[in-house]
Amino acid sequence: MNAREWLNYFKQNRINRPELPWHVGCPLDENTRKILCRSLSHFQLGESGEGKFLLQQARKQAQNDVDYISALALFIQEEQEHARLLERLVRRFGGEPVRHHWTHAAFRLARRMCGLNFELQVLVVAEIVGTAYYRLLQMRARDVVLDEACQLFLRDEARHLEFHACRLRDAQVTWLPAERAAWSLNFQLLFTVAANAAWFDHRQALTVSGGSKHEFLMIARGECNQFLRQLDVTRGDLSAKPAFT
Repeated sequence: MNAREWLNYFKQNRINRPELPWHVGCPLDENTRKILCRSLSHFQLGESGEGKFLLQQARKQAQNDVDYISALALFIQEEQEHARLLERLVRRFGGEPVRHHWTHAAFRLARRMCGLNFELQVLVVAEIVGTAYYRLLQMRARDVVLDEACQLFLRDEARHLEFHACRLRDAQVTWLPAERAAWSLNFQLLFTVAANAAWFDHRQALTVSGGSKHEFLMIARGECNQFLRQLDVTRGDLSAKPAFT
């Protein structure tokens, strides 16, 4: 993994990030804003973690890779920036951020069960599902600020998934094919459960925006397949640099 390249990327990506045009009026009706508030506040809660456990596990398993740990810390800060923007979106639509929710608690519990590699697996699944959510909202958005926020999130999440793919590739490079196949099966089962849970939790927001369950799950499955293909590609060349755009 080219941890130094990733560290430089995260440093550069935090520079000159334009603020969203919060002054623009919202054209959405009151009921739509209320439904979006609830949904976005759940994502805001998920993005707002401090990442202490993740960094603690990373320091244990990658003690000599200072660049990776530093890049991981900047990744967490970028997620916290997403949380800040999501909170402003919630307030823009007239709501208040939530402090507790069962999906957040379930993901946090799952991430802490089996060490760094499993935590990254759960984290990646959450990012894939989040990408599908933002992509569908962005496709159907009728609010300029929400549209621009989703575009920003999608740009960042694409790089986040690439970052985690590089790390997981390194972890799996010495595994037997059967071990990688078992990991992939577990990952896909976890993804399937998470995607359906996300639809159950956010179906009102996606429906009121013009989306459907079929469309959401198709987008999510496409994102999952893309990540698995990316993992196969990056595993083949340990010296490859991240392809930033």
